[in-house]
Amino acid sequence: MLNEKPNIHLFEVYDRKFLYDVDTNSIVSIPDDVFIFLRELVYCSDNFKINNKLKSMNEKVKQGIMYLEDQGLLHPVNNDLQIKHIETDILQELFGSNLSLMTLQVTQNCNLRCKYCVYSGSYINRTHTNKRMTWEVAKKAVDFYYEHTRNSREVSLGFYGGEPLLEIALIRKVVIYAEELFKGKKLSFNMTTNATLITDEIVQFLLEHNFYLSISLDGPKIIQDGNRVFADKESGTFDIVMENLERIKGCYPEFLKKITFNAVIDLSKDIGCANDFFMSYDTVKEIFVMGNIINDANRQEELVINREYVTDALYEEFKVLLFYCSDIFKIYKPTLMDGRFRGIKQLYYNRMVAKNSKTNYDCPGGQCLPGAQRFFVNADGRFYPCERVDEASETYYIGNLEDGFDMDKISGLLNVAQLTEKECKNCWCFRLCSQCIAMAEENGELSKKRRLSNCNRLRNQIESDIKDYIVLCDNHCDFEKEVKR
Repeated sequence: MLNEKPNIHLFEVYDRKFLYDVDTNSIVSIPDDVFIFLRELVYCSDNFKINNKLKSMNEKVKQGIMYLEDQGLLHPVNNDLQIKHIETDILQELFGSNLSLMTLQVTQNCNLRCKYCVYSGSYINRTHTNKRMTWEVAKKAVDFYYEHTRNSREVSLGFYGGEPLLEIALIRKVVIYAEELFKGKKLSFNMTTNATLITDEIVQFLLEHNFYLSISLDGPKIIQDGNRVFADKESGTFDIVMENLERIKGCYPEFLKKITFNAVIDLSKDIGCANDFFMSYDTVKEIFVMGNIINDANRQEELVINREYVTDALYEEFKVLLFYCSDIFKIYKPTLMDGRFRGIKQLYYNRMVAKNSKTNYDCPGGQCLPGAQRFFVNADGRFYPCERVDEASETYYIGNLEDGFDMDKISGLLNVAQLTEKECKNCWCFRLCSQCIAMAEENGELSKKRRLSNCNRLRNQIESDIKDYIVLCDNHCDFEKEVKR
């Protein structure tokens, strides 16, 4: 029978009461009287008050508590738990022969100067340079990647910048070399581009060599040209991107299936206008779009946000959720804000519920395998966990082409939650946390203070997501519904 404070989080959705059980990752509807009892219990400040509270529960509440315990719920915080990622001890094996994606930073230069770009000068330590990857570095990187993919049947090689098409000659050379080297494996290529330099010749090459393209496009002309400008910092890019896309659609329609859009959501601008553009503009409406809020990590100045457009963004999210619950709204097509639904589906609908899962060590959610999942090689041949971290920071430097992977650095990044071990073990968001290592850096070091500064915001967001998930389930949400493009 319950004899300690349980490791749970209590919340209400309208007039219904719920608990989230941390140990099992379960979301459970509970009666009002059990909710009231547990709420009073979790707020007890010392063992004496807890014991008195447990002794005073009435028979009805006692039966409810016993039922929850029979389901494997209401375990107390495991004070003996050690914060350690479960894959820490097999890192050598994982990195030695199981890589599946490598991205090459072929240049640090760009023909644009997008106002929110991490290299725009608005972020600490990150600016555009004329540095470019040489063929010698690129070849060595591909060779290194090949040696570390022996157990991988499918492999992917990406090209990143700056603007990678500034180095199309190098890309061609790398592709031809990789195709010869990786014979026998399923090989694909990907590239993130602003699409201003695309020509017919380039499109034909990409088609012939199994490329997937992520094109940076934020919306209609007024939004695209507001942030995505050429190096003169004035001329907008919308017209040339549309011209190139229309040519692809007319001459190479089969390539559209391998194109996605990466749209940066700027909450100082009209998101409803951008959403309508991707839903109805003929040139783009059949192409998948991924919306991402402007990155605020390591920005020198605070982001400007228009509260009216925040409200608009929430309304667009509501329409997306309504689409997945109702045939009445089937004419709508989720675009920019579809990530909200996909995030709920991944974290809650597809979550793993574990009964009796007591273990000696565990790690909060949110942390990927640094370098194993999005292995990033910069123009100098230095290794980083992915393209999103600050490569000017030694914190994220995890090896190089000469010395290979620095497994101690990788292990440290993987177990970044050890900085906040006490706080993490006692946090109800332990399994649902979405903090990655890019959110933990301050002044070039991994920072406990910086990591903890994100916690209240994330907890509020996670509770909101759980409530939305419950409402979606109540309204017969079709989590497997496919969006027709």
